[in-house]
Amino acid sequence: HSISIPLASPLTSRDIRTLYQDRYAGEPLVRITGEPPLVRNISGNHGIEIGGFGVHSGGKRVVVCVTIDNLLKGAATQAAQNMNLALGYAEFEGIPLAGRTGR
Repeated sequence: HSISIPLASPLTSRDIRTLYQDRYAGEPLVRITGEPPLVRNISGNHGIEIGGFGVHSGGKRVVVCVTIDNLLKGAATQAAQNMNLALGYAEFEGIPLAGRTGR
């Protein structure tokens, strides 16, 4: 998926990436990349990749690309997270985090 977002003030793609890295630091199911994420990199994994931060030449609009395995993070993993939280378990209980790489 790609998302086009208007910016209140001019920013660079590096600024946007840093904002995302800061916001999602410590989130084991979120990976921020500099390049647009590829389906083959996320397929079969519990999580999401966000990247490919493209800023318009005027600096007032950014496009962000997101890749998710919707059979895992989009449905099964989200359901497990919600159930864990509702029942008082740790958020990631029973969700395999192995294989997730850092930022």
